[in-house]
Amino acid sequence: MDEQRGEQRDEQRTGARRGAGETAGLMRQLAAGRISRRQFSRRAAALGLSVPAVGVALGPSRAARAHQDGTPPASPAAIGASLDLANLSPDIPDPTEPVTITFASWVGESEILQGLRDQFQELHPTITVEFEGVPAEEFTDRLTTRVAAGNPPDVAYLDQSAVIDFASRNALVDLTPYTEQSLAVQVDDYVEAFISGARYEDRLYGLPIDGESTGLFYRTDLFEAAGIAAAPTTWEEFEAAAVALTNVDEKKYGFITFATEAAFYWYPWLWQNGGELLSEDGQEPLFNSDEGKEAAEFYTGLAQYSPPDFFNSNSYDGRVAFATGQVAMYVAGAWFASVLTSEFPDITGKWAAAPLPVRKRCATTIAGDTLVLPAQGQNHDAAWKWIEFLSAPQNMALWTIGTAEAPASLLPTRTSLLNDPRIFEVNPILEGFAQQMECGITNAAPNPRFGEVETAINDALGRAIYGEIDASTALDEAAEEATSILQG
Repeated sequence: MDEQRGEQRDEQRTGARRGAGETAGLMRQLAAGRISRRQFSRRAAALGLSVPAVGVALGPSRAARAHQDGTPPASPAAIGASLDLANLSPDIPDPTEPVTITFASWVGESEILQGLRDQFQELHPTITVEFEGVPAEEFTDRLTTRVAAGNPPDVAYLDQSAVIDFASRNALVDLTPYTEQSLAVQVDDYVEAFISGARYEDRLYGLPIDGESTGLFYRTDLFEAAGIAAAPTTWEEFEAAAVALTNVDEKKYGFITFATEAAFYWYPWLWQNGGELLSEDGQEPLFNSDEGKEAAEFYTGLAQYSPPDFFNSNSYDGRVAFATGQVAMYVAGAWFASVLTSEFPDITGKWAAAPLPVRKRCATTIAGDTLVLPAQGQNHDAAWKWIEFLSAPQNMALWTIGTAEAPASLLPTRTSLLNDPRIFEVNPILEGFAQQMECGITNAAPNPRFGEVETAINDALGRAIYGEIDASTALDEAAEEATSILQG
C-alpha cells in the first residue's frame, strides 16, 4: 500500500511539474503581450489553473492600458533603420509568381507582429504570410507530428530548447548559406548563449528572435525592516539575508523555491560554482561533479527558508507570496517585472531587481524563442526573407521591447541592441537583465535527448527539496539515469 501511495504521489508531482512549466510559459507570453487574454484564459483552464487565479493574472486588458487615452502605440527609436528592409539579401530574388508561406506560432494575435507582416508584404508583394495559431503548450508536440506526416509549416516560432532536437533529425533547413548572403543577419552579433542553442554540428538551424535572462527580485521594504542594506552579491550574503528574513512562526520567508521547476532554477548555481551539465560532446553527464553537488546542496538547502506550501507550485503562482510579503527574495526572468507592475501596483516602490549572487563566476539561465524553417516546408527562399525581415535590428527591437504605451518584457538577442541605451527607453527595468546576458548560459545542451535528462535532474532535485533524499545522492541517481539516456 505504501509503495502504491508513493507511485501515486510521484505521478501527481510529475504532472504538477509539467503543468507548472506550461503555466509559467503562458504567463511569460501574456506578460510580454505575445498571446491574448482569451488565449491565456482558455489554455490556463485546460491546464487546471483556477478561475480566480486566471482572473487575477489577466487584470486590466493590455489594450485598455495601452490605448486608454486614444493615442496609438509609438515605436521605440529606430535602431538599425539605415537598412533597406526590402533588400536584406539582394542576391536572393523574390519569387516571380505569388506564393504563400505559413508561419506557425502562438503569437499571431500580436498587433506588433501583424503590423510587421503588413509591412513585409508591402515590401515583397509576391509573398503572402499566413499565420497559423498553435497553443504554446502544444507547439513542440504538434510540430513533431506534422514533421512526421511530411506537412510542416514553412516557418516555425520554436522554443530555443527544442531546436537541437529537430535539427538532429534533419527536420530543419541549414540557414548557414542564407546568413552568409544577408545584410541584416550578422551571426557574430548574436549573444553566444542564444546562437549556440541554434547550432548543431557546427551548422546554424535557427535565428534567435527574443529571450530573457534570470535575475533576483527582492522586497526593498522587507530588506530595510531587517536591516539589510542592499541585494546580496555572493552566496554567503544570500543565505545570510534568507536567514534574517525568515520567521517560520509568522510564516515569513527569505526565499521561495519550487520543486516543480527545480532543475531550471538550479542551473545558475551549478554554473556559478564552476560546474557543467554535460561534456562538450553531449555524451556524458557532468552535473554530479563535486562542484555540482556543492551547488545542489546549497540550492536545495534554501528550502528551509522557503514556504513549504509552495514547493509543489510554480514560479507563476508563487508571485502572490512575493506580492503579499510572505517571501522577500524571488528568482525569475524579466517577465516577473511586468507581472508585478500590472497585477500588484500597490507594492510599486517596494521591490527591485538585481543580478544573481556570484560564486566562482557570473552565470545565469537564459531562455527564448527561435525562428526556424522546417526542411519539408515549401518556398524556403521566401520563408527566409520573412525571418530575416523579423530579425533586422529595428524589427527585433520593436518585437522584444514593444512600445511606450504597450511595453513588452523580453530582450533582443543581438549584442548591438543590448548595448544601445535607446533600447531601454521603453522599459528601463530590462537594462539590468540585459547586463546579465553577458554571463548567460543556455540549458539547450548539445544532445537531442537532453530533455529526458532534464526531467531526471528535476525529479531528483525535487525529491531533495522535499527532504526525501540528500542532494549528493539525488545527483548521482540522476547522473546514472542520464548516462543510460545519453548513450542508450
